[in-house]
Amino acid sequence: MLGFTGKCLCGAVSYTSHEDPIVTINCHCEDCRRSTGAVFGTNVMVPEDRVDISGELSRYTHTADSGNTMTKMFCPSCGSLVAGTSSGRENVLSIRAGSIDDPEKIDPPGQPGIRKRPSGPLPTRLPARRRDGRQEDPSPTHRRALRRRCCNSCWC
Repeated sequence: MLGFTGKCLCGAVSYTSHEDPIVTINCHCEDCRRSTGAVFGTNVMVPEDRVDISGELSRYTHTADSGNTMTKMFCPSCGSLVAGTSSGRENVLSIRAGSIDDPEKIDPPGQPGIRKRPSGPLPTRLPARRRDGRQEDPSPTHRRALRRRCCNSCWC
């Protein structure tokens, strides 16, 4: 089955993507960290013209470090960041993974901006890629930290 659905926290904004993700990434750039309030943003890229959005969206536009014009789209009621666009990616909508109804559609293969991340551990199953395309291996300290969990239901 192609596509997926999602919504904001309060449900006032919902969407249907009629295509599976082009790519899914965990981005560690400052823009993604600040806009999500997390140490990285998980972004699911889909063709913009294959997504139907219902409900009112508020927008915030700014210039990224790359020089591209970035537009963040969020729910005006609950404030959930739902999607975004970049002038550097024509016809690509970046959907925030946390808004997707089916978490199985989220499978990030790469982590751009990895050198800008905080020093905390990352999940070992996600390959970290440097700008030159080579993969970084988690340090032994990070591997040990990843084996410790506070409970059986999360990684908190």
